[in-house]
Amino acid sequence: MTVGRGATERLEILGLTAAELEEALARLLEEAREPRYRLGQLREWLFRRTPADFGGMSDLPKRLRERLDAAFVLLPLQRSIEKVSSDGTRKLLWTRSDGGSIESVVIPDRDRVTYCISTQAGCPVKCTFCATGHGGFQGQLRAAEIVGQVLGLRAVTGLSPTNVVYMGMGEPLLNFEAVKRSLEVLTSPDLAGFGARRITVSTVGIPDRIRELGELFPQVKLALSFHAARDDLRTEIIPLNRKHPLADVIAALRDHTRITGKKVTLEYIVLPGVNDTERDAREVIERVRGLPSRINLIGFNPFPGAPYTKPSVKRLLVFRKWLEAGFEGEVTIRRSRGEDIQGACGQLSLKHALEAAGAVVPE
Repeated sequence: MTVGRGATERLEILGLTAAELEEALARLLEEAREPRYRLGQLREWLFRRTPADFGGMSDLPKRLRERLDAAFVLLPLQRSIEKVSSDGTRKLLWTRSDGGSIESVVIPDRDRVTYCISTQAGCPVKCTFCATGHGGFQGQLRAAEIVGQVLGLRAVTGLSPTNVVYMGMGEPLLNFEAVKRSLEVLTSPDLAGFGARRITVSTVGIPDRIRELGELFPQVKLALSFHAARDDLRTEIIPLNRKHPLADVIAALRDHTRITGKKVTLEYIVLPGVNDTERDAREVIERVRGLPSRINLIGFNPFPGAPYTKPSVKRLLVFRKWLEAGFEGEVTIRRSRGEDIQGACGQLSLKHALEAAGAVVPE
């Protein structure tokens, strides 16, 4: 991707694959009459140290740093707002170079640090439980913006991730080309070098893309935004279910587990009075019978204008008990994090947009 700067265009360097990066940097070094070993120094700066700009690459000659700045964009996102929760969760709102904002989250938990990153600005899917959908859709993120969140979070917080989840704003499989490229960059040993097994992609269910993701990145984990086991209710919660009915999605999940040999995680947001009855639990058990999977229950996190309420801990425990009576895999309850800083997907961005429009938003 190129970005205009006056009469010139600059490449977004974090969106280049290993072969593309080597070719571009080798050409620039040759033109600058710099030795080849600078390639290793540049990779170290880009993917291990990640300064705010090329000027911060202190052991490179000033003339080379100026050439790099003229040819490339380093970080395509600018930090706008950062909030830190009482439980240590950190949420960042980033401003995009072409307008609008996105968010990502850092969740420290004992010896684990999870990065939750976005793939779209807003989301076109409009799931009724999600603040991101309520904020509207502003566009696709480029691969460099996806990678930039990971490297930017590490640079800002000083916390290296043990896990990266494509589970922030947007539907990753509706921005598949950029997601594929970002996974190439993040998992390449010559670039960011993150283990593919430490990465999870979450989706509401795009069957063909689920299969393709498994073929291309068999070590990357998959999570399905599930939430209901019958089509009428799931369509009410996730409108895209009309286009991709649950039977097609589950069939794709079965193919994915066959291709990769990995279990899939079924994310289930518990919406009191909507999808949390004993009947719902029985339908879930029947729908996924024989699918290598685990279920992760999530209590709904309210946001301004939300049509649902937050479930009690007792309700979550009862629903888990019903599932455990017949489900073949593990059933867990996700501990809510960052509630005091609008930690769930899209909440900080929605709050920021509402305040900018003059609305009074309760903390």
